[in-house]
Formats: sequence, structure tokens, C-alpha cells
Amino acid sequence: MTAGRHPEPGVLERFLLGRLSPPEMRETARHLLAGCPRCQEITAGLWEPADLFEDPLALASAEVSTEDAAYDAVLDRVFERVAAVESQLAAQRAAGRRLHEELMQCPAERRHLLLANCQRFRNRMLCERLIEASYEACFEDPRRAVEAAELAVAVVGRLEAEDCGGAEALAGLRARAWAYLGNAFRTNFDLQNSETAFATAESLLSESQISLAEKAKVLSLLASWRKVQRRFAEAAQIFDRVAAIYKRLGQWDLLGRTFLQKALVCGEAGDGEGEMKLLRRALDLIDPQSDPRTFLAARHNLINALYESGRAREAFALLYHTRPLYLQMGDRMSLLRLRWLEGLVAFGLQRTDQAEAAFREVREAFLELDLGYEAALASLDLAGVYVVQGRGADVSRVAEETLQIFQSYNTHREAIAALLVFSAAARLDQAGLDLVREVSSFLKRARNNPDLRFSAPS
Repeated sequence: MTAGRHPEPGVLERFLLGRLSPPEMRETARHLLAGCPRCQEITAGLWEPADLFEDPLALASAEVSTEDAAYDAVLDRVFERVAAVESQLAAQRAAGRRLHEELMQCPAERRHLLLANCQRFRNRMLCERLIEASYEACFEDPRRAVEAAELAVAVVGRLEAEDCGGAEALAGLRARAWAYLGNAFRTNFDLQNSETAFATAESLLSESQISLAEKAKVLSLLASWRKVQRRFAEAAQIFDRVAAIYKRLGQWDLLGRTFLQKALVCGEAGDGEGEMKLLRRALDLIDPQSDPRTFLAARHNLINALYESGRAREAFALLYHTRPLYLQMGDRMSLLRLRWLEGLVAFGLQRTDQAEAAFREVREAFLELDLGYEAALASLDLAGVYVVQGRGADVSRVAEETLQIFQSYNTHREAIAALLVFSAAARLDQAGLDLVREVSSFLKRARNNPDLRFSAPS
């Protein structure tokens, strides 16, 4: 939060009562310490005078002004409360991390049994840590993301209201655990199980009293799922609800993240200009220090949107300045996305040798990671390079390899049909760049839509 962005009065009130999350408490405290007179006045007005002074006669004898004394007393009490809450939460988080480490040291097949039979693992912070682990695993090993989210659902299923500080907190945690399970299945393209998990999260959202902050988290994941289902109008409407919540709470970083997610909806709906506009708004709000991964995602998507719109030089310039962020992130999926994007931008700048090397590396890495769909898409990008270079034999070879990769990993009949058309055209040396792009675009859309039908360009 910068000095120019003021938290809402409701946020300030919850701050004084110690009812914000730890990051929100720290962010609001920093804003008040920056000396914002507007928020200081509001904050002081939220306290009853009796809360500030036990002896009314002290008012007459005080050498400092009433306003200064009141403000100092408020800050003393606020920061004492913040310190106490932070200390308690830090101890609880440490206990949750220890339980998580102990759980993960057990064989995978025994973990659910341990959760069901051992009372020590009935712990809210363990559930929180498993949810975090599921989100983190999406970038390294999507299959582990499902395992962690399933464990989180198992833990929250045993929790009682008193374990979480009340029924509202428990209901919110349950809905969030199921939403993250749906998200983990989505990352693995297990659409049936993803739909089941999100349906459970949505029913919990509608049946229970849940805080606005928790509701926004669940709705964000639900909107992303609607995007995957290509229900773009519904996804955009849900993101608008999320944005309204974060504006009300004064959570500007999360508002920026919401703009990023809505931008993806615009991009897949074919609104490239709307996508880039939202991405720039997101980058204005997301703090690269406190949320580097989300900031990098917004930059990555803006670079890709610039490339897709034919503005390869602008994409290259932004990629040059963004490359250190990928390297700083360091996980394999981030580095693979960087290399793939380098290949696309190089292709847009007609640097075909550089593009070929990048696409080859990316394809081999995806095959090593057992990510066949990504490998097939990278193969099509490689085929596009060969088409431009006039290397018909290589186009035909890559077309056959791509078909074999896809048949090994996927059973989507229409997607295989599209690759059969491409392979047949390549054997006849009739596979042009338009066909490569049409097949690639279809595979991206068909991934989450098994009813989609392929129609070869005339």
C-alpha cells in the first residue's frame, strides 16, 4: 500500500480490533506510520475516550495537546495488540510447519490414515500450510499439488469451529481448501474432478457465513475455472465481484491480481486490447517485492499479448527487462516459460535459428517432465519455424512426432483429428504457417473443451 492509497474505514476498524490477517495488519500499520493525517484522524475517532485515559484529570494537567496524547495512546495500544497477535500467529504457523514436515516424511499411502487417527494433526495451520504447498506445487510438480490439496481437505474435514476461532473462519477455510483442490485438478487438466471440487466449494460459499476476504479467494479460483470452461462472460462477472470486495477492503495488491486474472479472460475471449489494458493496471498495483511471482505472471502475459498482437519489438524490449525476474524466481516451470517466450519473440523478430533452438529445448524438457500436451504445443511452434525456413522434410517429421506424442498422452479425438490433418498435409508438403497456427490454436482451446470440433482451414 502506498501513501496515496488509503485503507477503508472498515479496514482501519478491524485493524484496531486485531481482526485483519497478519499481512493486512502489517500493511495498514506501515501506512499509519508513514504519517497519513487522514487515516490517523479516522483511526483516533474509532476509539472511545474511556479507552484512552483512565484518569480524566490527566487531560487538564497534560503538557501535550489532547490530539497528540490521544494519537500516541492509540498507537501504543494498537502496536501492543499487533505484537501480541503476530507473536501468537507466528507460534501457530511454526507448529503448522512442523506438523507438515512430519506428515510429509511419512509414506504417501499412510498420510491420510495418520490424519484420520492422530489428534495432533487436527490443526488449522497445518491445513493452511497444505493449501500453500498445493499452490506452490502447481509451478513445479502439478501432481503434488493435487496430493497436498487432498490432504488439506482431509484436515479441514476434522476441524471444529473452536479450532479455527469460530464457525465463520472454519466455513471459509473449508470452502478455500475445496477450491484449491479444484484448482490443483485444473492444473493437471483433470476436468471432471475439478468440476466436482469446485461445485463443493461453491455450495459451501452459498450455505455458510464467510468473511469477505475468504469469499474473494474462493471466487477468484472459481472465476478461473469458469475461464477454463470458456464461460467468459460469467468469469468476468465473478472477477468484477472480487474486484469490488478488494476495493472495499483496500487490498490493492489483490485488486491488481484480480485485474491480472480478468485479463486472461479477455485474452482467451479474443479481446487483446482489453487484455493489455488490464495487465497494465495490474502491474501498477502489484508489489514486485511482496508478490514477485504474480508480478512476473503479469509481465509474462503482457509480453505474450504484445507478441500475439504483432508487436514483437515491444515484446522483446519488455522481455529484456523482465528476464532477471524469471531467473530470480528460479523454479523450472518459470524458466521453461521464459525459454518458450524467448522462442516466440525471436520468431516474431524473424530470428528463426534462435527460435528453433528455444523450441527444441522446451519440447525436450516438457517430455522429460511427462507434460505431453505442452510438448505437443512446443512441437507445433517448432514446425512453424521449419515452414518459414522451407524445410518440408523437417515439417513432416515434426508433424509425425507431434501426433505420436499426443496419442501417447491424450485421448481427445478431435485434437488427434486436427493433428492427423496437419500430418497428412505435411507429408504432401502442403502444411503452411496458417495451418500450423490453426492447429495450435485449436489444441489450446480443445484442452478444456472436449466437445469442440476441428474444422480445417480452406
